[in-house]
Amino acid sequence: MFRRYAGSIPGGANALFLQHPAVLTTLLEVAWQFRQHGSLPLGDPKHRSNLPQLPGFWLDPLREAAAIVPPGATASSGTTTARGELWEHLIYAYMIENTRVYEIFRRVLHEYLHGEKLGIPNAAAQHWLRNTEELFYRDPPALSITNVTSDIRCDMRASRRNAYQRMFGMDLNHGTDDGKPYAYVKSEVYNNEFVTIFEEFLREVWIAISNIGNSSGVNLTDRSKIENLVQNLQNMLMSRRVNGNLSREEFSFVSIMSWFHLSLQENFPIIQSLQAEASSPEQRLFKIAQRVGLPAQSLSKSYFDISDPLSRILLLIEGGGLNSLPAAPTVPFAANVQSDLNIIITHWSIVTGRDMKARKVATA
Repeated sequence: MFRRYAGSIPGGANALFLQHPAVLTTLLEVAWQFRQHGSLPLGDPKHRSNLPQLPGFWLDPLREAAAIVPPGATASSGTTTARGELWEHLIYAYMIENTRVYEIFRRVLHEYLHGEKLGIPNAAAQHWLRNTEELFYRDPPALSITNVTSDIRCDMRASRRNAYQRMFGMDLNHGTDDGKPYAYVKSEVYNNEFVTIFEEFLREVWIAISNIGNSSGVNLTDRSKIENLVQNLQNMLMSRRVNGNLSREEFSFVSIMSWFHLSLQENFPIIQSLQAEASSPEQRLFKIAQRVGLPAQSLSKSYFDISDPLSRILLLIEGGGLNSLPAAPTVPFAANVQSDLNIIITHWSIVTGRDMKARKVATA
């Protein structure tokens, strides 16, 4: 979400990092206010939740005073018209968090706020540090749509793991800083077959991609099987979203990870203060991790690269956009969909160690 705002305001990310924490909180509340809210069933990507944002008498003056316009919206004559915000899928937060970015930046704040081991941050980095601590390492503001902590859910990291387990049947690839498993409440009801079905889908997709343009010889593309797997994935994912369930959590967790992802995308002031300038997000993360003494995930590049395409594909599946493949026998996917699927197949194979380009071997 923060990456979208950074791409739509004058000054981009640098201007965003200099904002007051109250403005950044309002940005998120406005994004929720202008979310897509159509006539589709509750839980659909274009109708995630009916839960309200802050009341208009409270939020509208804040939005107008800060001149906040949602990405893709237009403002004129004191009114704002938005196309409707569609945030990233929960899988995006899961992939970004697997790089260990949240724990590494927690160490960064700890060192800067308790001493000068990392040096003295520059003036712009001071803003980033304040905003990051205020927004992501304490309870969110009371009554905010992003406030998903309480006496019942007092550990945000455990809450995120619970959501990942419920939606994907997966835990993060790291535990506590000392290597022990991270304790969290595990749901008895969760999508325990997500990985199995999704990987079968990727294998069939690769066969289809490999046979594009094959007008002679045997074409092994099984279109009906792909459509059946897509339907299974859609039913599975949407079963966790009945009546808009998990929508607030997804919005909050995606927003958190988008802030850290954005912070690593260029050599911003906080990166300069950490002497971690590099040419890519994962290289910057590796340098920061080395400085604070907490290793980043060695496959961070693949986690960064897969996060957006995977989010787009799962949103497409949930919304029914892949239920029927194009009629042309040699063109099973639209070009942009095929591009995303290629990236996913490559990097899913890397991060799992299971080759999605190889046929699944049946065992007796």
